Amino acid sequence: MEELGEISLAYYLICLFILGIVFILILSTLNSRKKALLEIRKKDMDFESALNRVQLRSIEEERRKLGSILHDDLGQLLTLIHMQIAELKKDHRDKEMSNTPIKMLEDLCNTASEKCSSISKMLFPASLIRLGFVEGLHELISDIQHATGIHIVFKYDEFSISDERSSNLYRIFQELLNNTLKHANASEIMIDIANISDNIRVEYSDNGIGLNAQRSVEGLGTTTIKTRLHILGGEIIASNKDQRGFKMTFTLPHGDD
Repeated sequence: MEELGEISLAYYLICLFILGIVFILILSTLNSRKKALLEIRKKDMDFESALNRVQLRSIEEERRKLGSILHDDLGQLLTLIHMQIAELKKDHRDKEMSNTPIKMLEDLCNTASEKCSSISKMLFPASLIRLGFVEGLHELISDIQHATGIHIVFKYDEFSISDERSSNLYRIFQELLNNTLKHANASEIMIDIANISDNIRVEYSDNGIGLNAQRSVEGLGTTTIKTRLHILGGEIIASNKDQRGFKMTFTLPHGDD
């Protein structure tokens, strides 16, 4: 009986040992699968990021071309038309010009020139490349204030950012400002760009009607903003969803890609 007891104990110990090995193998397999899935997910995210980067670069290049065509080609053509109209006006200097076809043609030409300049600037803000991000944003803010009467306060610390990254950041502000103009019914906008350790922190807010349950943040162009921020290596860290205006805070690293 004693020998049978020892054999049974040995048997149970062997079974426990085998079960322990099987359990360790299962855990190892699960961990390996988890690591493999995480690696696949990381590769998918890297691929998506690279694809988004290529797509946005392509879009920016097309915008640059269209903006250049509007400014250089169509803009020059409208200038020549305006000069010809000025010559016609010289031949009719003694006539009343307020309601003549020449005067109406001149007004149409001026309107077309303004529209051409506005669209060209929207597609490709030359000041962004010529003067840098801050001056480019200043120009955009000035145009909006002049056209709408909205008071915009822009505060910023000095920071460095490459041309390509500044283009993406500029488009983010275009999207935010466009959302405010279209949806917020605001009278004031606040923009604050600050240096915090290794990052740039951006706070954007307006005093408009805010967001309601039917019109979520995602519906206000934030998907595009998130895509551009992801390319910039940044992220949204706060975004309100109450009825007291709109506010979004995001961060992104300094420097080049």
